[in-house]
Amino acid sequence: MDLNMYYAAMKGIMENGDFSLVDHLKREELENGYQVTSKGNTILHVAALFGQRGFVGEVLKITPALLCYKNKKNETALHIAANVGQSGVVSELLCFEGVETLVRMTDDIGNTALHKAVRGGHTDIVWMLVKLLLDPEHDFPANKAGETPLYLAAEFGFHDALIKILNVCKEPTYVAGPSNRTPLHAAVIQEHTECARSLWQWNKPLCEEADKWGWNSLHYAVKQGLKEIISDMLGWKKSLSYLPAGSENDWTTAFHIAASEGDVLMIYDLLNHCPDCWEMLNCNGQNALHVALLNDHEMFVHAFLGSGICDSLVDEADNEGNTPLHLLAASGNRVPQMILDHPSAKKMTFNNKIQTPLDIALSRTWTIKKVLPLVHDGLDRFSPFL
Repeated sequence: MDLNMYYAAMKGIMENGDFSLVDHLKREELENGYQVTSKGNTILHVAALFGQRGFVGEVLKITPALLCYKNKKNETALHIAANVGQSGVVSELLCFEGVETLVRMTDDIGNTALHKAVRGGHTDIVWMLVKLLLDPEHDFPANKAGETPLYLAAEFGFHDALIKILNVCKEPTYVAGPSNRTPLHAAVIQEHTECARSLWQWNKPLCEEADKWGWNSLHYAVKQGLKEIISDMLGWKKSLSYLPAGSENDWTTAFHIAASEGDVLMIYDLLNHCPDCWEMLNCNGQNALHVALLNDHEMFVHAFLGSGICDSLVDEADNEGNTPLHLLAASGNRVPQMILDHPSAKKMTFNNKIQTPLDIALSRTWTIKKVLPLVHDGLDRFSPFL
């Protein structure tokens, strides 16, 4: 692009010495071509980038065809303005004929201008664009990554932008996002509580939808420790706490997730809503105590057994016949004194391999003593360190 043209677009200069915007644009129309930058940007793109609203308006009065002209990334001037938050330019662009087509145009990766505005958190621009879109099923499409504008608003925690979109999407519909996740998944995973609560209130059944790994929004909320969200969901439908997380052959439960995180308060919250959920087992037949001990959550064990309602879990065997003590012995983690003092610890409980926890602990000790490290002796060979 000619230096004078670029400078004029950047500064919003209509005339300067020998340069005249009107003359330039008329000459370009006659020659059937537009000067562009190395990225394929026209003077309209450049003016949009630098927020030159008046210049944009004058250009389009002279050459309306530039409104939908795309650069090398298939971006229009509206994409550029929405991306950088130039609300004045966006407002100007939306005043011209053809805007219905413009707002639906996508770039190389499937983003509309609304995608760009949402990702940037430009709520004022989001509202300008949303008001032009009346059909949520077709006007809020996903890009090539599977992200809808609603999904992006949830993922980045832009609550105001999310509300603007929800006000137009009066029917509680959505398009599955990346990894088959809903916008509610995205908000919960990123711990955007305000967005998550608004999405759940808009469409409560969203919390039952599973992603490609078989986890629903409640499972992630438990993992992230979002107690307010969980109270909302379980207050609406207690049966959510019994839904498995995972695949047909590899699954766990919300209660096990809380145990794996060592979140004592979450355990109590789940028990308040579903007092029998402590009885649940995962796909390996393990109870929550198995999981807590394997993850070395001693505080959890103290609180869990101290409640008096779960003492029977200490000697409950999984699919391999292993009690929590068997797994603890195999892991090498320090055994909480409370477990050692428990009556079940003194039982000679055998797993499917006819081993007690003591047998496993002794076999680990024996193996550690017999397998000695090797040190280099400087003669290009290794010798045992004795």
